[in-house]
Amino acid sequence: MLVFFIKNKSLKVLIAINSIFILGASMFPPVFALFVEEIGGGAVAVGSIWAIFAIVTGILTAIFSRHGDKIKEKEYLVAGGYVFRIVAWIGYIFASSLWHLYVLQIVLAIGEAIGTTAFNAIYSEHLNKDRRIKQWGAWSSSNTIIGGFAALIGGMIVFQFGFQVLFLIMASLTIISFILLMLQPRKLL
Repeated sequence: MLVFFIKNKSLKVLIAINSIFILGASMFPPVFALFVEEIGGGAVAVGSIWAIFAIVTGILTAIFSRHGDKIKEKEYLVAGGYVFRIVAWIGYIFASSLWHLYVLQIVLAIGEAIGTTAFNAIYSEHLNKDRRIKQWGAWSSSNTIIGGFAALIGGMIVFQFGFQVLFLIMASLTIISFILLMLQPRKLL
C-alpha cells in the first residue's frame, strides 16, 4: 500500500479512515448471492437486487453531485453516507424477505451516492499538483488490497458465525470510520 509513501497528512488521514470503511463494506459483496439465496431468492433476485443498487446509485450520484459543491463542509456528506450504510447493514440483520433487500439496497445507494462523491471531492482538494497519480494510486491500491482481504475475511465470518455477525462487524467498522471522521479538525479536511 502506497499510503506510507504519502507525505500529505490530509490524504493519509482520509485513506486511513476510508480503509476502515472499505474493510467493512467489502466483506459483503462476495457473499451477497449466498445471503439472497438464504432469504429465498435465486439468480434473478440477486441480479435485480444488485441492479437496483447500481441504478439508484448512478441516478442519485448525478442528482447529488449537482448540489454537493454548494456545501462547504463536505465531510458531513461523507459522514451522512456512512450513516445510511450503517442503517442498511443493521437492517440486513432483520431482513427476512426479498422486498426488504430491495429497500435496503436503495438505502445503501443513497449512502453510496452521497458519501463516495463527497469523499472523492475532499480527496481531490488535497492532492498535490505534481503527485496526483501517486496520491490517487495510494488510495486505489489501499482500497483494492483491503477489499481483497475483506472478501476473504467476510467469507470466513459467514462460514464460522453467519451473516448477522458479518453485518454487525460491517456496521461497527463504519461507525468507527464515522467517529474518526468527525474527530478530525475541520482545517485538516
